Amino acid sequence: MHALLSFLVACTDPVVPDVGHDTAPPIGSVDTAVDTAPTDTGADTDTVDTVDDAPEEPDPVVTEEGAEPQDTSDLAGWIFDQTVMHTVDITLPDLSESALASSPYMWARAGITIDGEEMAPVGVHLRGKIGSFRTLSGKPKFKISFNQYVAGQRFYGLEELSLNNSVVDCSYIKEMVGYRMYELAGIPTLRTSYAQVTVNGEPYGLYIVLETPSDKWLDRNYDDASGNLYDGKYVWYGGYSYTLLDFNIGVDSLFQLEEGTDVANADIAAISAALAASDGQPTFYDTMGAVLDWDLFHRYTSVDHFIGHNDGYSMNTNNYRVYFDPTDGKADFLPWDLDYTFLYDYEWGLSWQNANGNITNACFRDASCTAGQAAGMATVLAAWEADDWEPWLDGIEALSYTATQGDPRRECAASSVQPYRDYVRSWLEARPGNMRAYYGL
Repeated sequence: MHALLSFLVACTDPVVPDVGHDTAPPIGSVDTAVDTAPTDTGADTDTVDTVDDAPEEPDPVVTEEGAEPQDTSDLAGWIFDQTVMHTVDITLPDLSESALASSPYMWARAGITIDGEEMAPVGVHLRGKIGSFRTLSGKPKFKISFNQYVAGQRFYGLEELSLNNSVVDCSYIKEMVGYRMYELAGIPTLRTSYAQVTVNGEPYGLYIVLETPSDKWLDRNYDDASGNLYDGKYVWYGGYSYTLLDFNIGVDSLFQLEEGTDVANADIAAISAALAASDGQPTFYDTMGAVLDWDLFHRYTSVDHFIGHNDGYSMNTNNYRVYFDPTDGKADFLPWDLDYTFLYDYEWGLSWQNANGNITNACFRDASCTAGQAAGMATVLAAWEADDWEPWLDGIEALSYTATQGDPRRECAASSVQPYRDYVRSWLEARPGNMRAYYGL
């Protein structure tokens, strides 16, 4: 059994300019139970039409004019090509602009052209809450729904696509690196690429194109895609009023079902019940192992630790998905929203030994689980060190650097981009040794 050290071995921080955008306070203490769900939580299921509710029939979207491609298993793979600077041009009618100004989380009708391919009308709404939300006058995150106004329309098989603004990531590479690490660790993850975005012809700068978890994403990542997928981000009521979502704190009903069958969140409640029954008991690891895929959880949590994800499940009970895989009936934890990464624990006054996530916290207090966590980290380190990541990182930096300098809506000085990139690279070089010392590997 590997013994978890009681302290994090110190490492030398790369020198990074203080531009005020790469760290943020943790969400902190919040109400852990509410009587009723809010009227508008900003959930992605809002479907208020700002223009016209009449559905249209879609034209088929194919990769070659007049014919479906031979391989239909991943029609959209090209949009996540990280060797290409993609283009996304969004057109908002005046009515949609006004609607997004007053109700940014409601769907608004828009036109969209991706790499020169124009679509029939799509739905667009803004994304982000307390940390990364920006209005149209700044640099907002976008979510695009291809079938919101055209029944059955998909973009090369995709129902939705997300565009992340990198306003809290001066390097523009954190999400790209983070998702690559999850993929290398064998965790179902999201694909990314870069795009230059315009809105009504006005440049909005460099964005991260991010795959959105959906039925097609489940099909690609799981043998059985019929399970339930839940969103674990916090429920927001406006301002600084919100509820973080964790297990065994009475908020099971607030997890939002994204895909699957409505079972009144009974599967979420089963995890909370198992945790309540076993936390601190000799039966903890086995009891939780009946409802949770421990092997995947250990690898997932290890990647979070490696990349310093201070705003994920373990450290802030935020930004994660849970999928109940029908092949074993167990829950898989999956990553989401990696802009607050590559941050040392002490920057937010946090500790992995006293994690905020109830499952992680209980795990680090259980000998069997701690040993499993160390084994998970060993697996993650082996995968990372076997990867030829430096040429890949060179490539995405070279592809995007000019776009970072010309981004008219970035919130960091142009001169800060390269120092932040150097900081991430130094982290990746030093982190394996730090993690081996921490876990006694």
